[in-house]
Amino acid sequence: MLFQKRLNAGYAAHPALDSVPLAEARRIAEVVREPFARGGPVMMHTLERQLVIDGRALRLRIYRPTAAAALPALIYLHGGGWRLFSIDTHDRVMREYAARAGIVVVGVDYALAPEAPYPAALQQVVAVLGWLQSQAESLGLDPSRLAMGGDSAGANLALSAAMRWRDSVHAASLSALVLNYGAFGCATDTDSHRRYTGPDYLLTSAEMRGFWHDYLAGADALDPFAQPLVAERQHLQGLPPTWLAVAECDVLRDDSIAMADRLRAASVDTRITIYPGTTHSFLEAMDFAAVSQRALDETAAWLRQQLDARSPR
Repeated sequence: MLFQKRLNAGYAAHPALDSVPLAEARRIAEVVREPFARGGPVMMHTLERQLVIDGRALRLRIYRPTAAAALPALIYLHGGGWRLFSIDTHDRVMREYAARAGIVVVGVDYALAPEAPYPAALQQVVAVLGWLQSQAESLGLDPSRLAMGGDSAGANLALSAAMRWRDSVHAASLSALVLNYGAFGCATDTDSHRRYTGPDYLLTSAEMRGFWHDYLAGADALDPFAQPLVAERQHLQGLPPTWLAVAECDVLRDDSIAMADRLRAASVDTRITIYPGTTHSFLEAMDFAAVSQRALDETAAWLRQQLDARSPR
């Protein structure tokens, strides 16, 4: 796939990420991903805000595709193994969702591990939800129509934040969850890990072990808010309708399949689509991969349907 070739060529022009200090690894990752964030829809306006949560500065980027008032909103959390990437690397993906679904998208530059291990990022995301509800009128949002989404590590955070938010006092329920090729459990002995680890598939089992090590940093491995795949029925009940977009050739494929089974067992309205021939991060290939366009269109249509169902009549 052209996407893998371009990414691998980009990284080959730099030292290996595991051979340089973390700050340099993050800089390289931003440079390599930058071409995939170019182009795409033009927003009516894009607003940046900075919050301070638990003593840490947190950057938000709010994409508005139209001037319509009281739009529903999707809070989107980027991937990167809780250690890499940002709202800049995922800028195009978020603009695509905003334009295709006709909604506001809020990107969150949550704190990264290992400097800020679990549960720092999760707590920030829940705080952002509360802030958006309180500021909805000034931001032109409908606080009764909020969705949460993310990819890879961001999908983990989105699902865990939805569980935390459901349990919050006086919290309004979320309308939908979008979980793209998520990292829901730290086991690497699944069939998809055995079949798809290696550079041809963009994400390896060794990388995932390192990401989990830095994120958990000694946290309880059975904590369902850290690893949603260990969640019991009671932890998942009451979650909103959930869409899982899955890459077929991805070490994390079986995580999503197992997570969908657990959600359904907890009576959550769950849709899962496995996109043939795709690898991890395939949504970013929308410029040259029809399957990426299809996934974005299908997710946006489903998301809009869920949000419109909550629209006041």
